[in-house]
Amino acid sequence: MGDASWPYRSLADLVRNHGRFYQPAPWPVNDPQQPGLCFKAASEWADRTGWTYVEGFVLVPSVAPFTVFEHAWCLTGEGHVADPALPDGMAHGYLGIPLTAAFRHAQQHHRGTDAVCTSDPSNPLAGPNQEILRTGLPHDAIPHPTTHP
Repeated sequence: MGDASWPYRSLADLVRNHGRFYQPAPWPVNDPQQPGLCFKAASEWADRTGWTYVEGFVLVPSVAPFTVFEHAWCLTGEGHVADPALPDGMAHGYLGIPLTAAFRHAQQHHRGTDAVCTSDPSNPLAGPNQEILRTGLPHDAIPHPTTHP
């Protein structure tokens, strides 16, 4: 996507540099999950509960040939994955970047989509966030490690 002058040529580059690996965990609430709406659902749950929104990639071997795909989920206050879109047992791992609520809200408003860094299937015209790839993440985009997992 980007050229050699960009710090990140793709979401994969961005996540490789700033992301963390997370183990799957059971969905912690009784509300139903929303398959196919990961960006919207993760954003809503983050707002509703105070959980941290995370964007990156999920490993789901059962959906070959696309076993790794762009995805969003949340981290609970204890740092456990809370995935409002994938049923329990499907994901084998998550690699993503936790984002602050203020940064997420500003980017969602600016882009007109629920996805912050990547394209959102519900709004394909938005595409990947080229601004982040071209300039990098601002210092206030990622939660401080002492306040969030």
